[in-house]
Amino acid sequence: MFKKIVFSIISLFFLLLLFVDVNNVISERLINALWPIGHMTVFLFWSALLLLYQPKIKAAPLKKQLLILTLFCFTFGIMIELIQPFFSRSREVEDLFLNYVGVLLSIILFSRQLIHWFYKIAYFGLLSYLLFPSLLTIYDEIRVQVEFPVLASFQQNIALTRWKSDQPLSLSTPKTLASLQKMMKITFVPQKYSGVALRYFKGDWQAYKSLTISFYNPNQQSLPLTLILTDRHYNKGKPNYQDRYENKLQIEPGFNEKTIPLSSISDGVMLRKMDLSKMAGVDFYMYQLDVAVPLYLNSLYLH
Repeated sequence: MFKKIVFSIISLFFLLLLFVDVNNVISERLINALWPIGHMTVFLFWSALLLLYQPKIKAAPLKKQLLILTLFCFTFGIMIELIQPFFSRSREVEDLFLNYVGVLLSIILFSRQLIHWFYKIAYFGLLSYLLFPSLLTIYDEIRVQVEFPVLASFQQNIALTRWKSDQPLSLSTPKTLASLQKMMKITFVPQKYSGVALRYFKGDWQAYKSLTISFYNPNQQSLPLTLILTDRHYNKGKPNYQDRYENKLQIEPGFNEKTIPLSSISDGVMLRKMDLSKMAGVDFYMYQLDVAVPLYLNSLYLH
């Protein structure tokens, strides 16, 4: 009886996870990384209960087990996808595939029927392929917390996924430098505005006094760069320059280090004070360029 109660509670918890909005609890990036793992785990658990505790399914031949759990997976999965939009969750066909991956894992782990080793190897190869990007992102999310007050680290390519840009980003060493130190190469292109934005970082800056940004400019001329900082109260859907911090920086050829007091950032918003406990965006822009311009970001940290 106790085991049934525990399994019922866990099943209800998993069901609620498919409908609850957790954007206010963890970052969008971490949600996207955990999403495949979550769907696989939920349907792995439910399918395992059927294989272990439903006598007819437990004793059925492998093909029949596969058929029953396939019908369960897609029937229940489609019902969930149809209901989710009523709970502010989007419909995703990909979720049905992830559900089925969890079902197949339950059969491999909990079915008493013989499964050929080839299918097991093929399955775990597919599983590794599907989960590797998520595991890398989770690893980098941990690094975000560990490295703080460093906001941007450029040791591994996965760190580039902390950023959003209108052009591809890369880690490289400028040809004009003898050093092997990697930096993030940003390419600003000729259009109304071109930029890059740090979106995934630890947002509580209250314990620090300054923000320091280090650039390397490989060009022979200085570059006008606009820095924009926003907090979680800023409405991205209706941009308002009076509701954000904006600073026009001049980046000279070679290395440049810009240090900005957080007090000036807090007081630099015209409509209110910047909320340093809930910082949400660090954006760099160039406007109305005639040609594409490369710029390297070397470091970004609080102190």
